[in-house]
Amino acid sequence: MIILRGMMSIRRFGLMLVTLVTIFLCKATLLPRARIPDGPLNEFVNEQGIKMIRIRAGSFRMGNDLPTDAVLLKQSPALKNGDYDERPVHDVRIAYDFYMSETEITAKQFVDFRDDYQDMGPSSPYVTGISWDDASAYCKWLGEKEKKPYRLPTEAEWEYACRAGSTGHFSSGDKPPASDEPNAWGLKNMHTDAAEWVLDWYGPYPSEPQTDPVGPAGGYARTVRGGGLNGPYLGNSTRYPNDGRLPYYRRSANRASIAPIFCGRHNIGFRIVQAHLPRTAHTEPQEQLVAQFVNQTSPHIKIGPDPTKPWFHQRDVLPIPPQDATEEEILAAGLPPGLEGKNHNPGLTVCPNGDLLAVYFTASVPDFEDLTNVAVLGSRLRFGSDQWDMPSLFFDFADTKDIAPLVWTENRKIFFFTGGGGLDGVPFRWQVSEDNAASWGPVLFPLIFGPRGAYFPQPISRGFRGQDGTLYMPCDETGGHSLLWASRDNGATWFDTGGRTGGRHTVFATLKDGSILGMGGKSSNIDGYMPKSISRDGGKTWTISKTQFPAVGKNQQRPTLLRLASGRLFFAADWQDAEGKQPVGITERGAYVALSGDEGQTWKVKSLPGARPHDWYVLRNRKWGRPSPLKEGTLGYSISAQSPNGVIHLLTSCNYPPQHFEMNEKWILSDSREATSVIKGAGPLLSSRETYPDGKTKVTWSGRTDSGGRYLRSGRETWYYPNGSRKYEVTWRDGVKTGLETYFNQAGGRIWEWEHQPDGLSTWTQYWPNGRKRVESRWRNGRCTGTARSWDAEGGLLAEHEFREGEIIAK
Repeated sequence: MIILRGMMSIRRFGLMLVTLVTIFLCKATLLPRARIPDGPLNEFVNEQGIKMIRIRAGSFRMGNDLPTDAVLLKQSPALKNGDYDERPVHDVRIAYDFYMSETEITAKQFVDFRDDYQDMGPSSPYVTGISWDDASAYCKWLGEKEKKPYRLPTEAEWEYACRAGSTGHFSSGDKPPASDEPNAWGLKNMHTDAAEWVLDWYGPYPSEPQTDPVGPAGGYARTVRGGGLNGPYLGNSTRYPNDGRLPYYRRSANRASIAPIFCGRHNIGFRIVQAHLPRTAHTEPQEQLVAQFVNQTSPHIKIGPDPTKPWFHQRDVLPIPPQDATEEEILAAGLPPGLEGKNHNPGLTVCPNGDLLAVYFTASVPDFEDLTNVAVLGSRLRFGSDQWDMPSLFFDFADTKDIAPLVWTENRKIFFFTGGGGLDGVPFRWQVSEDNAASWGPVLFPLIFGPRGAYFPQPISRGFRGQDGTLYMPCDETGGHSLLWASRDNGATWFDTGGRTGGRHTVFATLKDGSILGMGGKSSNIDGYMPKSISRDGGKTWTISKTQFPAVGKNQQRPTLLRLASGRLFFAADWQDAEGKQPVGITERGAYVALSGDEGQTWKVKSLPGARPHDWYVLRNRKWGRPSPLKEGTLGYSISAQSPNGVIHLLTSCNYPPQHFEMNEKWILSDSREATSVIKGAGPLLSSRETYPDGKTKVTWSGRTDSGGRYLRSGRETWYYPNGSRKYEVTWRDGVKTGLETYFNQAGGRIWEWEHQPDGLSTWTQYWPNGRKRVESRWRNGRCTGTARSWDAEGGLLAEHEFREGEIIAK
């Protein structure tokens, strides 16, 4: 085990100390304008014995759009021309000479700074397993010791030096060089040995040329170059080796990223630069739609359907594309890079402002979960809207598998957890938001004490609190079981509770007597029926018995369990497993919902109307060729939440596209199977306003109730920048957008614009910074349709695709 002095305290004392350390280190690097280092030497050896090589100023093309050859393609078959974050390729000028260390810093050199470091990394003799904070602190220490400006290289400096004038995948041609083989400029191991921290926060590339770029002004991950992050030990695929030390992840353009506090059993080291940091302005971090235009007040969130009358409503969550679409279809339709076709394993929460926040992991079709281009997308159903937002990228540690996302709300805080697939010893990682998911704190990793049994790094459904305040994080075991990670100090430290439930993907709720109920789980059954697990000792042991519900299968299914405000338990799942099998006595098909008023002893069960077939069944003859017997309808991996107005929300995955069901308890208890009909626009207009701290208007909006009791946005909604200029404007009519919807930059230009026509056809136009059109696509009922076009920044037509129902039919 690697021992790093100070990291234990950073983890233990948490967010505040991490933030202060990061701010201090960032300020320490803000030195005067870059200049040519003193002296005419092409190389020198410093006081620590580090050989420094002079890199001359110059220009290069940063990024990659080259196709990968057969060997590289086998290592990452879905990524035929690299990862999305390697584009757009753009011109970069490095306007100054700088010195860079010939190799990564060695463990012996690092020990002079941190004498308790123990070299156990996979790239010995080079230091690995350290955090970005440690690497930056070493540079600061060395600079003070030698009275010279040492720092980490910027990402642009690193790629410029790595390429050494080359334009292919490696500085040496089609194959990476051997360890210690220098490139044309004398640098070694840029494609081998340790991956390397660089200075920049991780973020998307701009399209325009840059001079001396220093990356975004902030973020949640620092960039890693020269290798991926996954180890060979935790890849869950036998088809594709996901080891980040393979050549695919060693390409000159490959990018990885991870939180700056990440340390432990990993292959990340660093090399150093001697040069002042250029005074180039940082780029602004990219705002994704899921984090934009977020209300912070919630004056009407308890307005909802009459609880004494049945309420049932259904809508789609995700459009097509991206759902079950190819990368070509996704990008041609104008969706942001990073979204993929398989959107699965959802998390759902009701934000304090009443918005619904949904997260899905997004991966390539059909080889989802097998590769490292797995990220998390997010979408928001804003309170009072009848339409989910277009999805956008929510979270991505580049070159890791960001699987199994979940979110849940506790008082004013929202927690986001995701799995640690491929990161050795990391079962999960998390962030906290205190502003309705408009922004998030640093990514944290669990500090685990005590013995830990077998586990798979995949959280389940949502976290929860025990009656004694213990925080529980459900997680899969390696076989047909689940476990609970627990924390008694609000996440500062964690432990394995020790017990294992009767199924994988078990979903949990706390019972009124303090015990924990776990329902279901795949890869297990009792006589064909779903198991029930109960623990009366905080997860140390479980009593497992048979329920009245059919078991779910080993693939593509997960039930959902929720404690309602009324005290009842809500449960939902499929009537059949993923192979279509049912136990004797079960004859209904599709999906169901259920309520229990006696802590899960008995249930009122009702078939759920309208659940769609599995997406593999729908698409088997058109795209992926993978059959599924779930033709009568499925919830797939399901998740549920309840709003303050009493409405129960149920989200699906694995169907085409995923669905959002709304219902109240009265509907479940009734005989009704129909959607509720309402007459919109029944109530008076209710106006709302939020301000900036200086009193200037931030946003104004309005809404009214319909005849069913729902609050629906109606009228003009306008957001303003702090300087008073318009930021965003849209007109609502009973929860539906109408007319022009526009996102403006601070100069008044358009970033993107929707034109919503009365017949339901909407045109989405996105613009280059110079005001020219970049992408234009048309949509109806959540599906791209008609002609989609894209242009370069000078107005030249790049591509034209013809869509029908979300699929490209001609180009």
